[in-house]
Amino acid sequence: MTQADGKPFPAKQNPTSSIRTAYLTLYNLVFATLWTSILITTLSHIPKGKLKLFEATEPRIRWIQTITLIEVGHAAIGLVKSPVSTTFIQVVTRVIQVWLIWHTFPETTATSLAYGALVVAWSIADAVRYAYLALNLHGRAPGSLVWLRYSMFYALYPVGIGAEWWLFYRAVGPAGDVSAVLPPVFYFLLALYGPGAYKMYTYMIKQREKTLGRRAKSM
Repeated sequence: MTQADGKPFPAKQNPTSSIRTAYLTLYNLVFATLWTSILITTLSHIPKGKLKLFEATEPRIRWIQTITLIEVGHAAIGLVKSPVSTTFIQVVTRVIQVWLIWHTFPETTATSLAYGALVVAWSIADAVRYAYLALNLHGRAPGSLVWLRYSMFYALYPVGIGAEWWLFYRAVGPAGDVSAVLPPVFYFLLALYGPGAYKMYTYMIKQREKTLGRRAKSM
């Protein structure tokens, strides 16, 4: 149908779609802000030493990561297009890291340089990722942010995954003091990092080729 001047009526926006967009925009903006604050705190505390850095950041990061378990639900119900398996690997491995390793064995986590490296990698990656997701919902993500979102993983993934693995490995000894059952479980989980890292890395490479390739064709 058209208006009196012959122009079509504006398309009505689906109320469900509007709610979804509003919710995801708010969600992503909140987490972009949280991870930016973590990055600022981290950079300001690194000169103060490893223990000060751990005390200033660990509790906040642990709860931020725990809340992100909701993202597996987002993928499962189709609220976002991310594959459930990839989302599960990324979120759950981090939740295991912050609770099973950081919180349970702080003595091996806080004293390692890997902790600082991991927090920097996580905070940069997620500050950029959530900012991109929020703006992309409205088609307003600038080219530079898109490039960062789909290029930084080349450097940040090896740092983050390597630091996670090392902190996990450092906790094997103390875990054995708690129970003889734990070291075999830890070694099993450590072995999963190889195939998990491969899955995440190849997924991001494909996403990069698809997204940046599509942008290049549209220019």
